[in-house]
Amino acid sequence: MANAILRQQEVTKRLGISSSTLWYRLDPKNRRHDPDMPRPFKLSGSGNAIGWLESEIDEYIAKQAANRI
Repeated sequence: MANAILRQQEVTKRLGISSSTLWYRLDPKNRRHDPDMPRPFKLSGSGNAIGWLESEIDEYIAKQAANRI
């Protein structure tokens, strides 16, 4: 089964957050850091293109939903 790659705009849309919030969650030095947030990976040997595996984002959303208030 192929696993789709999501770009930043798709990830923020799925999570319902801003780009800034996404990067805050990924930054261990930030008070909003979320250690469960999937890490992006480089899409090419050079350049700044990054992506996330769709399955990891879906798992993250499911985990957040399981921790409902």
